[in-house]
Amino acid sequence: MGEKDHPELECGIGSWDHDVYGNHRILVRVDVTRAPAVHAELPWRRRDPEPTEVDVVVLAPSGRRVRNTVRVDVTAERGLIAFEPVEGAGDYAVHYLPYAHTGRPYYPQAAYRRPAPTADPAWVHRCGLDRPALSGESPTGEPAGLAALPRAEAFRYEAASAADSFAPLGFTATQEERGALLAAHEGEPFLLFAEDRAHPLDPTGHLPARWARARPFAAFTARAARGECYALQTGVLAVHDLTGVRAEVRELPFPARCLNTEGTDARGRSFTSRVDVAAGRTQALWCLVDIPADAPPGVYEGRIAVRAEGLPERVLPLRLTVGEERVEDRGAGDLHRLARLGWLDSALAQDDETVAPFTPVKADGLRLGILGRSVELGDDGLPRGLTSTFTPAVTSTEGPARELLAGPVTLDVGRSQESRTPLAFDQPGPGRVRWSTEATYATDATDAAGSGLRVRTEGELEADGFLVVRATVTAGGDTELDDVRLDVPVREEIARYAMGLGIKGGACPAAYDWTWDTATRNQDALWLGDPAAGLQLSLRDEHYARPLNTNYYREKPLVTPRSWAGDTGLGGVRLRTADGVRTVTAHSGPVRLAAGESRCFELRLLLTPFKPIEPGRQLAERYFHAYADPREVADYGANVINLHHATPPNPYINDPLLAADALRAYTDAAHRLGIRVKVYDTVRELTRRTPELPVLAALGDEVLAPGPGGGHAWLREHLGEGYVPGWVAPDVEDVAVVTSGDSRWHNAYVCGIDRLRRRVGIDGLYLDDVAFDRTTMKRVRKALARHGSSAPLIDLHSCNQFRVADGFASSANLYAELLPYTDRVWLGELFDYDGDVRGGGTGGGPGDGADPAYWLIEISGVAFGVMGEMLQGGGNPWRGLVFGMTARAPMTDVRPLWRAFDQLRLPDAEFTGWWAGDEVPVRTGRADVPASAWRGPGGTVTALASWAPGPVEVVLDAGGGRPVAAYAPAIEGFQAERSFAAGEPVPVAPGRGWLLALQEADMAP
Repeated sequence: MGEKDHPELECGIGSWDHDVYGNHRILVRVDVTRAPAVHAELPWRRRDPEPTEVDVVVLAPSGRRVRNTVRVDVTAERGLIAFEPVEGAGDYAVHYLPYAHTGRPYYPQAAYRRPAPTADPAWVHRCGLDRPALSGESPTGEPAGLAALPRAEAFRYEAASAADSFAPLGFTATQEERGALLAAHEGEPFLLFAEDRAHPLDPTGHLPARWARARPFAAFTARAARGECYALQTGVLAVHDLTGVRAEVRELPFPARCLNTEGTDARGRSFTSRVDVAAGRTQALWCLVDIPADAPPGVYEGRIAVRAEGLPERVLPLRLTVGEERVEDRGAGDLHRLARLGWLDSALAQDDETVAPFTPVKADGLRLGILGRSVELGDDGLPRGLTSTFTPAVTSTEGPARELLAGPVTLDVGRSQESRTPLAFDQPGPGRVRWSTEATYATDATDAAGSGLRVRTEGELEADGFLVVRATVTAGGDTELDDVRLDVPVREEIARYAMGLGIKGGACPAAYDWTWDTATRNQDALWLGDPAAGLQLSLRDEHYARPLNTNYYREKPLVTPRSWAGDTGLGGVRLRTADGVRTVTAHSGPVRLAAGESRCFELRLLLTPFKPIEPGRQLAERYFHAYADPREVADYGANVINLHHATPPNPYINDPLLAADALRAYTDAAHRLGIRVKVYDTVRELTRRTPELPVLAALGDEVLAPGPGGGHAWLREHLGEGYVPGWVAPDVEDVAVVTSGDSRWHNAYVCGIDRLRRRVGIDGLYLDDVAFDRTTMKRVRKALARHGSSAPLIDLHSCNQFRVADGFASSANLYAELLPYTDRVWLGELFDYDGDVRGGGTGGGPGDGADPAYWLIEISGVAFGVMGEMLQGGGNPWRGLVFGMTARAPMTDVRPLWRAFDQLRLPDAEFTGWWAGDEVPVRTGRADVPASAWRGPGGTVTALASWAPGPVEVVLDAGGGRPVAAYAPAIEGFQAERSFAAGEPVPVAPGRGWLLALQEADMAP
């Protein structure tokens, strides 16, 4: 680090038990061999909020604690202590931020140890350390107090690791240094300091001692490579409150931009940000300079200009040397360059192209066709028809057309329409069609004169089944609307199941009422339908901001849509059933509009299923969800590795590129054995090891979610306050902070996935409770699909979020918008697979898993065109198999089932799930013992399982009352070998089942 990292001390890294003594210490040298006590002045230059409330621990050269220690004076600038040099001369360590982590190991809370007297009172008295005046003469004339004690010299600061170190910018200036700096530049509203990118300023706002001793406005000299995205840091010290701070790089022949004040969001839209700096605080401004790969080497001179509202600008001279070296990928492969910051404004895969298996949107008049579904629009731009051609088994789109709606979707503003423009269409690319229309509405007796309404309706349909309509209501004059009402009439025979708005996945209720409560409920969407035809309806407005999910929900909940909730906040949704129609009605209640005011009523429909399920692939792709040598995985029989974080090839959460070389070596080794590798990587949290983290923190709350702070000691010491603490992986000493639900970091994430695919060779992603939206998910899929020799694999895992902390959200409903681009789901911890079989219910009643409909809608993924696996407690293998599901290896040994699949040739067979009704080739005669079947080269095989509360017997029927003989092959841990004659009852225990090969002669029609 170097001698200049701290004004008074050399700096380095030490080794000690930091869980006991904290991450920071100062070494002091005792020169005397024998002395009852010494004193030391510690120039620690702290920025923790209450230094006087934190203990100081002294360790002798051997590492034992010095109990006789007295804190004489403690301030943020320095500490004055006295201690007994119990081992004579030598180097003693003063640990000044000791803490203990409390709570759960993965979500710890650091509690700094409070001062506690440990010194022997007699020793304190003998050394004269218990008197009000700590220097002077004693009544007997002998030396007494601090001034008489030998001095131990502080000479070195040490941190427990480079990541923990405060050097060089984490040591704060003293008040004297700050005063001298400001006096030397009297009249300046702010001071500028150029600082190398190797030393990012943290977001605590303190003035670094290094800057207080530097010369503001001094020229900055930098060196860059050709082709590099060069990151340039300028520090601002606000003497007075500053508003609208902006930075600009001028006079260089290269493009440059300031990350703090401008950029491109995750949907490809340009935006600007405001930067204000309070008096006395510091702020880092980061600019990126894009140096062309063919730039002539040489010295380029420019200026960094910084200005604030109402103040003259100030400049820093810049001297940039471009060397002969040329870097690839803008230098992103060299993490120390911080060149990945250039990804923040990337538009990679931000297009309207399609990605497999989706086909282009086909427009034929008012009818729009996509894979397995079609939409017919009314003149008002709302759907009047929704059709699905998915087969009942959801294995093909070649089924008969089924209409979902019993009538047109309508939006009623309580006024009569006077005029409407014809629908105007455009298609920006094969994957999307847009339309718009505008209508005027008459006034009524309660409206002010000339206050007619104008409603502009804009819609779009994408190839994956995402349909959105935004109706913007604008008042010509002051207007009061009693209610704005949306009606979506769905045929009852289609809407057999429902999920969302507080309804757990299962049979659709005949009636239901729901109101907005976003503070505690992560609910704004309702799905209803059957596996082969359904829709998810979600309600938003122009103020929508993606909330945090999982147990972070209450740190950033949904924003209640002012349009749909109405002025009273009592708007809501009701479901009613009558005459074969289930009508979903969203009602706002009273809405008052001032003249010229607008409200946006956004309706989103996800048309499900998104794609056919692939049962053969589901059984053929065998996941190994753990780190192991690829040879061990091959011997186990798996062919896909899910590589979690906190493992040697992927040690740090959500930044696998930090170990790119190790990950590449591991992936190459797996590929040589025919094994594909998927890596854990999401954006919900971000490791402290990411070198760009301080830069992201400098962007305010754009990337890092605002919150209460606290958590792990590292977060407290380096981020200060105003963040949400994230996951901690103790095994690899990884600490994470939570990111916001929507930011430019998603652009960087897409670029990172692209690099992982191109440069590292990964085959896909393991997503764990995702924090991004469908736009980013679509881009991720495209980025993966554009490279590699095989189709990418993406699976999505979620803990059950139907809990208080998570806002009572059904995971499948919450993540439905992502499922077009995933290959399987893994739902997950805290899901109830057994219901009353293992006491899954509460209060003695059955739990969720007691209903096969809950499995179908909430767990299996089938209704959305994906298949799944089980996690909690290994799942229920018998019930899971009815949905083509198993648990995941190696936490559950599924090899016996894998061997059975191969013996019965199930991966090559055609699968028909029990939800397909009469199309299933075998039945049990009981709704609570459903059976699914495979037909293929291995014959006909059925999986059946019981949801009955007690033991039952079933007789297998091939249809028309024809009994079927069956053979149960021995499967370790699943079933014993047994044969059943045609018509012989098959016993089924509660929560158990069978995998049976059927007698083909009995299956003939």
